[in-house]
Amino acid sequence: MPLLEDLSDEGCHISRPAISSVHGEDDERSLLKVEVDNDNAHCSDSADCGGTSTDVDTEVKVIGCGFFHHRMVIILGLGNAADAVEILAMNYILADYGTITPWESSFLTAAVFAGMLVGGLAGGVMADAYGRRPIVLLNLGINAASALMSALSPSLPWLILFRTFAGIGVGGIISCLFALCVEHLPVSARARYITILCSFWMLGSIVTAAAAWLMLGKSLVTHSRILPWTNWRHFAAFAGVPALLCGVLTYFYVPESARFLVSQRKFAAAASVLTHIAHINGRREYTKPMLSVQDKKADNRRDNVRFHCMNWFVVSPMLRKVSLCLCVTSFALSFGSYGISTWITKLFVSIGLSNPYANAFLYAGANLPGNLVSYLVVDSWGPPGLLKVALVGAAAAALLFSLQPLESDNVESASSRPPSAENTSRATIVVLACLFNAFTTASWNAFGVVSTNAFPLPVRVTAMSVVNSVGKVGAITAQFVNGFLLGPPPHLMTLLVVTATVLMSGAAAVSGVPSPGLKASSRLTSLQDHRPLDAQESSPQVVDHHAPTKSTSSRPVVGHAIVQNE
Repeated sequence: MPLLEDLSDEGCHISRPAISSVHGEDDERSLLKVEVDNDNAHCSDSADCGGTSTDVDTEVKVIGCGFFHHRMVIILGLGNAADAVEILAMNYILADYGTITPWESSFLTAAVFAGMLVGGLAGGVMADAYGRRPIVLLNLGINAASALMSALSPSLPWLILFRTFAGIGVGGIISCLFALCVEHLPVSARARYITILCSFWMLGSIVTAAAAWLMLGKSLVTHSRILPWTNWRHFAAFAGVPALLCGVLTYFYVPESARFLVSQRKFAAAASVLTHIAHINGRREYTKPMLSVQDKKADNRRDNVRFHCMNWFVVSPMLRKVSLCLCVTSFALSFGSYGISTWITKLFVSIGLSNPYANAFLYAGANLPGNLVSYLVVDSWGPPGLLKVALVGAAAAALLFSLQPLESDNVESASSRPPSAENTSRATIVVLACLFNAFTTASWNAFGVVSTNAFPLPVRVTAMSVVNSVGKVGAITAQFVNGFLLGPPPHLMTLLVVTATVLMSGAAAVSGVPSPGLKASSRLTSLQDHRPLDAQESSPQVVDHHAPTKSTSSRPVVGHAIVQNE
């Protein structure tokens, strides 16, 4: 996806070697310039660095992907699964909590999303200022503690309060997880790894549904409670286990992003991280690189990073356009997916399904085809193309769902239908609900790739947090709209038509996100994380890597135009 053109500062020299049939790298070089004069090469904070001067993007490219990255995506994926457990747990807690009014139900389900709105904004700014890793650890701790306190809450207001705190933790994690993941990766691997990271939501949703069925549901054989001694409190405490486990693993095995460390001019720390990653990947011959900066405006931009973090929306027309489009899409996708998923058990109860927990487990399992399809086609279709198709597919599934003869919408017509017709209708509804979930899963995977790559590094987490926070407004809105429409009396057809309409608006907004018109050209796009935000926008430039150039560095150095996907 073409983003912002990287403009070199006047007087900054970059050596570019002749490279044939070799893809470039993530161009985060407004701050990170190559210093080719070996006599003047240095590590800024007096690190014991050997070799010639280079930049972090080249080193990430040289290291490539290996065991460290596989382990990292699994650990961070567990954090994404923990978020899924925290968000979806409320659906099952609500079904077992007891009789409460529709307004109380809406406030209870909206509490976690309200917390996510606050946590997302605060966590984004803090992550861009203090680092991705410490904010991830902080919010995972908040998640685990909030789950335990939810289980101990003495009344509904206390439960709403603790679910709000859980939402703060979830909101603060989401953007940081994706930023920490992609900044450890060469750009050619980003789409694949982000898709894998997104797929752990499926694991979280399946684990949540399975645990709810085991703790709160009935056996398919005896039709009695599987674990009669458990209730929603035990289930709420269980919801904090994945966050606790992810926090421990992240603390020991996932370091801070080298790209972020270099953006903070912590060159020795960044070099140590790169060396550690290379050695974990089996590259024992890899020596600690010498990272340097030769950008006359770097210090000024670094000193004003807070200004950039808070004013990126104003100073860059391109960022403003992309952000507005992504905000609309985020609102629509959150309204549709969270609006259905947090009420799916009550929705199944309202249409007369005898074992809603078992059907909710099938609904959670529908994440699998959505993840598989998105993983297979994300590179060939492109993330924006996949996002459009998946949103339209989800809207179509919701419309077909609404056209089914729903028992709750028309009791008289339902009573006049034969039992076989009712069973067929219910089976069709479950299939369409699963299809809806598969499409929204693919949408979230594509949205993760699009939004993560849409912003330069200095404002990446802040901007993603703003976009995600708008999505949480959509999720909160859906809780009150769907809570009202589920009744009593329920108006399921209206609920599903509203959901489909909102999803279609999100698909239309994706058209405003820049994407290459040709598949071939999608590989030659400009992606840079440190471009000055107030620079003039222009179309992406492509550098002819076959042109004869001269290099004085033994490490490969890549020019400003990069190849986004290998």
